Amino acid sequence: MSYFASMPATVWRMTIAQGLSMSVMNINIINTGLAGAVLAPALWMATLPLSLQFVAVMLATLPASLLMARLGRRPVFIAGICIAITATCIQGYALIRGDFGLFVTGSLLLGVSHGTAQFYRYAAADAVAVADKPKAVSFVLLGGLFAAIVGPEIAYRFAGAVADAPYAGAFFGAAGVQIFAFLALAGLNIAPPDRKAPAGRPLSAFFSTASFRLGLVVAALGYACMSFLMTATPLQIVNVSLLGTEENARVIQWHVIAMFAPSFFTGALVSRFGVRQMILYGSLLYGLVVVFALAGTSFWHYFAALFLLGLGWNFLFVTGTTLIARVARPAERGRVQGVSDLVIFFCVAIASLSAGVLHSVIGWDGLVLSCLLPLGLILLIWLATPQSRLEAEKDMD
Repeated sequence: MSYFASMPATVWRMTIAQGLSMSVMNINIINTGLAGAVLAPALWMATLPLSLQFVAVMLATLPASLLMARLGRRPVFIAGICIAITATCIQGYALIRGDFGLFVTGSLLLGVSHGTAQFYRYAAADAVAVADKPKAVSFVLLGGLFAAIVGPEIAYRFAGAVADAPYAGAFFGAAGVQIFAFLALAGLNIAPPDRKAPAGRPLSAFFSTASFRLGLVVAALGYACMSFLMTATPLQIVNVSLLGTEENARVIQWHVIAMFAPSFFTGALVSRFGVRQMILYGSLLYGLVVVFALAGTSFWHYFAALFLLGLGWNFLFVTGTTLIARVARPAERGRVQGVSDLVIFFCVAIASLSAGVLHSVIGWDGLVLSCLLPLGLILLIWLATPQSRLEAEKDMD
């Protein structure tokens, strides 16, 4: 109980907003590829709206971060929520009209909103001392546990709510979810940035530090690998294995639970075992994903692979974010966090864009095997980064 009580109000608000934002993301992950298959002129374009959404996230991160450095976090967060409400309504309306181009437009706008939401975890980390940053980041990601329950339920139960427009109701439901996020952040109290403060060190100084490089590689490639498999999974389950939309929703639901439920203890594990050990554990989990994904095409094979994928993502993303968050001083956070998320979501966008195409060209097995490349790169950078160097850079905040 003390773990929860010790968190500042800002961290609590970020956790609520994260949960609601991830609920909308889950609804999109479950339904966007399927809606794209209904609207797209060619089947290979089915995942294009979701993939372009990740491109929009990538393009929005740096401008959002710079705006936060200039205007403060609250107005940018509120603007992001308003964009999300507009975007999901456009997606729902596009399905009613049968307009693929309009659906893509809504998906792009939603990506802009998610680009601002990526900074919820940084806002939480900035609100606590260096030693508590892993716990704050982990705590915010707990909001995803709520999303794991609410998002798939809305995606499944509202999918047929609008007559003659499959999946439209789910997107209108997503718009309603974001109204609650607006209320959660309306009372956010974060001091505006000091515009007279010195700019701090150049970006090159961060890329020269082992902590920043390791954190960026782990967060970017770990997230990209997860997005790559998760984007293709609904198409594989529904269109190839013919298991149905309910089975798809359950696989994604438990995948998301696995992504965020470990956040009850991930921060404490990072503090206890250190970042290098947690990166190794996350990488080993990704290796098991490949094993189970190649073992068969039943519901339980997909369930096990995606569940392990969620666990591995949590370990890698919390650890990577912790490393990135602790190297920047207050005046440097806008640029450092913005550039970090630009790189992270560039990798995610490329992975998501290629998932649909590769799934149709090389199939599920080839798709899964290709994940060994980013996993190998993570382990290579991990081997090249000794614990002694990470310790020397630990207290740069």
